[in-house]
Amino acid sequence: MTGRVKVWLRGALEAFLAMLIYTVALGACMALLLLIISIEEGGPSLSMATVALTETITLLTQGCGFTAGALTLTIIPLLLTGLLIWVIRTLVGRMGVSVGGCIAGLVVWVLCNLILMQGSQTMQVDTTPVILLRTSLVFLLGYGWAWVRSEPFRQAFSKRIKEALPVQVRRTIRLGLTAGLILLAAMLAAGLIALIVWIALYHTDVGRLFKLTRMGTASAVTTSLASLAWLPNLIIWAASWLFGNGFNIGSLATFTLWSGHASSLPSLPLFGLFPEPVSRQEVRLLLLNLPLLAGVVAGILLLTGPWGVRIHAAVRQAGLKSRDTAVCFLMATLAMVLAWLITLLGLALLFQLSNGALGRQRLAGVGVPIASSLRMIGTSLGVGLLGVWLLALVTAALIIIKDVLIDYLRQAGDKKTSAKAENKEKHNQSRGQEGKEPKATDRADTPRQVSSTRRPGK
Repeated sequence: MTGRVKVWLRGALEAFLAMLIYTVALGACMALLLLIISIEEGGPSLSMATVALTETITLLTQGCGFTAGALTLTIIPLLLTGLLIWVIRTLVGRMGVSVGGCIAGLVVWVLCNLILMQGSQTMQVDTTPVILLRTSLVFLLGYGWAWVRSEPFRQAFSKRIKEALPVQVRRTIRLGLTAGLILLAAMLAAGLIALIVWIALYHTDVGRLFKLTRMGTASAVTTSLASLAWLPNLIIWAASWLFGNGFNIGSLATFTLWSGHASSLPSLPLFGLFPEPVSRQEVRLLLLNLPLLAGVVAGILLLTGPWGVRIHAAVRQAGLKSRDTAVCFLMATLAMVLAWLITLLGLALLFQLSNGALGRQRLAGVGVPIASSLRMIGTSLGVGLLGVWLLALVTAALIIIKDVLIDYLRQAGDKKTSAKAENKEKHNQSRGQEGKEPKATDRADTPRQVSSTRRPGK
């Protein structure tokens, strides 16, 4: 009984410490930000709003939007969300994982968020049950992350997987998951590169918007640093701008490779980073076809790469028509399908998490149009993977046809050679029989002329 109580207390302490560490760090940053703005602008002190703003941002971090006057903000700062989940995972990983601790920690986490809701001076967009469900999901994600990384879970999971699935199935799943995650990471890396290019090209527009809002240098710097909380959102939007159907700022503006303008948007400095359309058609086609090229590269690596099925080695060892080669090709096919699904599901989840609202009417929908972007990216990526698959299939068919033709021609040549040899042998036999026929003087019915040396009369 004492051991069980200790487990519960440890789980409750994990949740409380995670919330305390995150809110204290966030509150210190908010206090510094508000202090700098107050000093530079010379108005009334804003530091008194630190606690309320910290509570509101903590709930927003867990997906709970709020309404303050004309502002309705539901765009999750994904960087802060990731940091909060990482704090939970770190504490749980150090203090221990248990079912009882998870339940006790979840109860404490829910109570802490209820306290934050009561202290917040803004109106929440969602109802109380929805808020509790969202906050509980954040805690369970952190706790589950720590549980998955624990050594007992990894050993038990590995043992059960080895007992339940054959080696080929396990390898196929591993290849598909790895390829899908690599493709997803590559698209996000391309989005980060695009965002860096936007910053290099349009930082002067951001500075102009800061001047229009009459914000000083220190306030502009601290506000820009605070905007880093939405950095993952911008990376996801940039990836959709590169490969998909762009992103929308409500009904005011749509940014794609072929269209985009920010003239009708509010004077938020962050909006100055949003790009202009690409003027050159060749560059647009290249960017839109990057998922196709990524699919081609991924398909080739799955078929012939060092971490793939290495189908060429199977062909070299067992032949093209062997069972091992067929199994390798089937594994590569299933891995391609799984990689395609993982990439699209990951993008759909990221698009959904990065979207939100900045208002109730014209700014009600901000973010990526999920369906159209997924359709464009999925089609391009699928064509690349399918092209490699068809190329491998056609190559195998051509090799088989070549081997069949070679065998047919060889057999035909052998038959022709054997026929010639048989005709030659028959001809030689006929000539030998003609040479062995008896001459006319050697026939038995011809009387032999016997010569006599005796003289007559003797």
